[in-house]
Amino acid sequence: MRLLAALAPVALLLAAPPLTGCGGAPAPRVCAGAGVCGAGYCVAGRCRPADALPAPLDARRMLLPPEDLAVLEQNGDAAPAVPDAAALGRASTGDVVLLLRFTPPFGEDAEIASAFVVLQPAPGAPPAGRALTLEVARILEPWRSATATWGRQPRLSVPEPAAIAPRRPVTPLRIDVTSLVRGWAKRRRDDHGIAILAPGNDAVGAAYTMGLSQGVGPQLEVYVR
Repeated sequence: MRLLAALAPVALLLAAPPLTGCGGAPAPRVCAGAGVCGAGYCVAGRCRPADALPAPLDARRMLLPPEDLAVLEQNGDAAPAVPDAAALGRASTGDVVLLLRFTPPFGEDAEIASAFVVLQPAPGAPPAGRALTLEVARILEPWRSATATWGRQPRLSVPEPAAIAPRRPVTPLRIDVTSLVRGWAKRRRDDHGIAILAPGNDAVGAAYTMGLSQGVGPQLEVYVR
């Protein structure tokens, strides 16, 4: 049942208005709804022109759970812990860094059409006070959830805007990480996963499940050719 629930949002994504690919072009700006992208469309958190699909029809879709994950909260406990749900952007929690490490089953010669980190909203969570801009970065040092804390977090690359979490996260949030996943083929020694960063500037924050006791936790959705 969990797999079927995870597949349903993708059908909506593929049925949405088409969008551009990412090969070599500047990253489109982040968005969080219709009517903000001019002649283009807001799909999977990015403004895209209407001349391509989010993934080629001949691409193979893969859903990967993280090999390890950690939720680092600026004002959280000093001891490492993964909560059942993480409230991204909540002011009382402070800034949040979500660390994710995946083991890709595809080889170096795989053509990555697109890739997204997918976060599922926490059931019954109150809506955020406003839409929240999230950033992504490469994790540059080895880490483990058993020891990672806010004070002992791995070094990251320069973060860049990647998605906007809407005020009411009633649908899965897709964060575009295509460029990072394509970089895995280079087998860099400083590639140790993906970090999602959320500034703590909202009274409530947007809550997403980590999948410990309910729902499906973060996943990497990759379209491979």
